[in-house]
Amino acid sequence: MSTAHAANAMHKTIKLRQLFTLGVGTIVGVAWLMVLGTVIAGAGPIGAVIAFVVGAVAMIPIALCYAEISGALPYAGGEIVYAFEIFGVGLAYVAGLCLAFIYIINCVFFAVSVGWLVNKLIPGIEGAVLYSLLGEQLRCGDVVIGVVGTVLIAVAHFRGAKTAVQLQDWATYALLIATCIFVIAGFMTGDLRNLRPWVVPANWAWGAGGVLGVLAMTPYFFGGFNTIPQALSELQDSRGREKIAGLLVACLMVSLLFYCLVIVAVSMVLPRPRLLSFDLPVAEAFAAAFKSRALANLVLFAGLVGLIAVWNALFFAATRVLYALGRGYMLHSRLGVLDGRRGSPTAAIVLVSVLTLLGIVLGKSVLLPVVNVTSTLFALMYVIVTVAVLRYRTTGSDVARSFRVPGGTFLVRFGVVFSAYLVCLSLYQQYQSTPGTVPVEWVLLLIFGGAGAVFWRLSRSTRGQLSEAARRKVILEIT
Repeated sequence: MSTAHAANAMHKTIKLRQLFTLGVGTIVGVAWLMVLGTVIAGAGPIGAVIAFVVGAVAMIPIALCYAEISGALPYAGGEIVYAFEIFGVGLAYVAGLCLAFIYIINCVFFAVSVGWLVNKLIPGIEGAVLYSLLGEQLRCGDVVIGVVGTVLIAVAHFRGAKTAVQLQDWATYALLIATCIFVIAGFMTGDLRNLRPWVVPANWAWGAGGVLGVLAMTPYFFGGFNTIPQALSELQDSRGREKIAGLLVACLMVSLLFYCLVIVAVSMVLPRPRLLSFDLPVAEAFAAAFKSRALANLVLFAGLVGLIAVWNALFFAATRVLYALGRGYMLHSRLGVLDGRRGSPTAAIVLVSVLTLLGIVLGKSVLLPVVNVTSTLFALMYVIVTVAVLRYRTTGSDVARSFRVPGGTFLVRFGVVFSAYLVCLSLYQQYQSTPGTVPVEWVLLLIFGGAGAVFWRLSRSTRGQLSEAARRKVILEIT
């Protein structure tokens, strides 16, 4: 085993309240600004609210499963650690690659989105058109803004977790404050008649397809809570692990309230046809309804700080996933080495930064497929974790747990069934969106799966450098 792994450990600099901002910031982020227009169009405002409520309530047992398993295995890497300890290195590798794909591709999502939002705030800054891809133009200014944002976030992470979570704090609180202002404006001056039709009928699932389609996206909209287990090994006070269950549920409920208020407030501002005529309905609705560019800019500012919050949190999670894969010799072992002074995974930070910068060239054409693919992979992670809890209760009964999902195995089994349902529903929803053709999301998943299989074969010699017993000591931080 490399001495670098034994000599270095994550610095314990994160406070419990910072886990809350990490969770809420990642869950809420900026998707509400970028794609809530699609949600309202597909299900109607009340239909969308119903889907989000069902998704959040059904997500609680899954979050409680995360609380139980992370309390027993509170190590950097989250689902990778759980899969390795309970199912072995093969599934740990699958979980790790899925998580790395989720977090890195969404870092690309936000590197692309930041230029779009800044241009809305400062029109004309996007610059000249470089080229078009899948009908979307990529402009020089968007690339520069994305590159600068990536570099600044990378620098914050090179300085260590303490700097990264401080950035998370101010971005999350600024987002919530700005959102409160424009939501109040929407409720005070909007018209309830603009909510019609409350639920938009669809041509599948007996008319409920719109609501089910939004429900299929909820793993993406609520997916950020599982970044919290990635940070548990860096928690300043280990006694805070006992509060993780309540913290995870609080993150879900605060995020649910946020989404519902924004959906209803925005839908009340303008009649549906006019609202959906904008390319960014959540912000442009306020400018049109109140003839106030300042209020629209406040919405855009909230979106921008939300983007920074979720981008920073996903960057944090991506580097911890790669660190876990590296220290377990499932990918290059260099990824598992920490900076001796700051405790930051330097090689992982460099790799995430480089992949994000390369992804910027895809432009806005990547946005919606990313949401859909991420929903499928998040749901798959939920399946792994909920099944892991069931199995660990029999194979790891001697391990101390700071929390146990109440109600015996009923809620855990519900979490397994609902997670599997979300995987199937997300895949079916992608097919329904492009009937008669192979969805681009399916193509991306096949390419990703094939690439993962190739990497698995190529990394055989790397995995062989560490025995399974030694790998377990490294992953579980056994000294």
